[in-house]
Amino acid sequence: MSKVAITLYGREHFVNCDPGEEDRLREVVKLVEARMKKVAERAGTTTVTDTRLYVLTCLSFADELYELRNNVEKNGRMEEDIMVAAVDHLRQRVAHIASQVGRA
Repeated sequence: MSKVAITLYGREHFVNCDPGEEDRLREVVKLVEARMKKVAERAGTTTVTDTRLYVLTCLSFADELYELRNNVEKNGRMEEDIMVAAVDHLRQRVAHIASQVGRA
């Protein structure tokens, strides 16, 4: 395990990660830091405590993840519907061609 110092919203934290994952962790920290700044702006930086900011940021990410999962599920169902319709269309075309061949 590697121990990496990260800074979130002005506070230093030490986090363990697998060797070789330090750069990825730093990129994730940038993402979290940017979201924390947005959340702080919406909440009013003078009225939000660090703990509340962390909680609100987690909820913001969780809401986004929830939405993404729902979209993936919807898209998966739509793709399945499209595939069923395409197979049905092809089945009808094959039946039509077969009937034409039978008449020839």
